[in-house]
Amino acid sequence: MNASSLSYLILPDDPTPLPARRILDCVFALTGNGRILHFHLGQLTEQRTPDGLRYAVTKPDGAPERERCRVIPPLVPAFRA
Repeated sequence: MNASSLSYLILPDDPTPLPARRILDCVFALTGNGRILHFHLGQLTEQRTPDGLRYAVTKPDGAPERERCRVIPPLVPAFRA
């Protein structure tokens, strides 16, 4: 991974940036305790910053199609050590 591909997610209740990866219309973020969060672009705002791409959750419950998503977070290769 290089510096131009850095991305992170900001949650509404915690300003600490979480490492994030986008796959199709899904954005996955890795919490400090190893849990993988799953959001869709319709739930987020996206902003380019000097540090990389920043996603912020704006509509936590705003994507009804999320229930049908077939991307399986544990298989997200970007989070493998």
